[in-house]
Amino acid sequence: MQDLSWLTARPIAHRGFHNKEAGILENTPSAVKAAVENNFAIEVDLQETKDGQVIVFHDPNLERLTHGEGNVIDFDLADLRKLSMRGSDDPIWTLQELLELVDGKVPLVIEIKTLNLPEGQDEFIKTIAKILSDYKGPAAIKSFDPKMLRTMKDVAPQIPRGCISMTTLSENDHLNLTEHEIEKISWMVHMAGTDPHFVSFFVKDLPADGPSFLREFYGLPVMTWTVRTKEDRLNAAKHADQIVFEGFNPDKEPL
Repeated sequence: MQDLSWLTARPIAHRGFHNKEAGILENTPSAVKAAVENNFAIEVDLQETKDGQVIVFHDPNLERLTHGEGNVIDFDLADLRKLSMRGSDDPIWTLQELLELVDGKVPLVIEIKTLNLPEGQDEFIKTIAKILSDYKGPAAIKSFDPKMLRTMKDVAPQIPRGCISMTTLSENDHLNLTEHEIEKISWMVHMAGTDPHFVSFFVKDLPADGPSFLREFYGLPVMTWTVRTKEDRLNAAKHADQIVFEGFNPDKEPL
């Protein structure tokens, strides 16, 4: 069994240690540098481009974070690099560039964003796996999409992988799911066959049956997101092993 003590040793900066008012935008080199300087682990997001490249970017579309319009998947990397970010001088950048910047100084927790395609995104996952397999620093991946986790397990079982889940679903989700299906999400039965190394669960849904069971009986560490308030922190302290935080410095604002 791998030693994953590094995964929960330090608070995890959500999308880097960002501060929009200071021109440090989420998931950018500036946010990552700030996290490294403060010795925080870093959570970032990955999206797939039209030409199969891997960029560090949260949203499936461009409007909120850039001066562009449209869906990320409809643009090649070269075209995305031409776009300017809103409120930041940082460029759109790639997973490889992220790894070169962090260079093993702090742990990385990398969320792979899904397009929820019925056939999955196997080539995207294989590309990520190849890049991460050559990285010497501590890094783990996580996803809401079981298909992605199963593919990662098949192609790179040595890369720590985590399942993300929650039970606070949108009104539309509730309309489309039965109570039994919602219960299965709470227990994370939908993640069958992924064999996760850790759990990432929404802080306002803790405690929940699935993460509690996996933590108690299988020893899986639980990280919880996104912790912003004192109430969140107190809840996380009871039911999780580490926080993914935003909007404060946990070293300077202890409980």
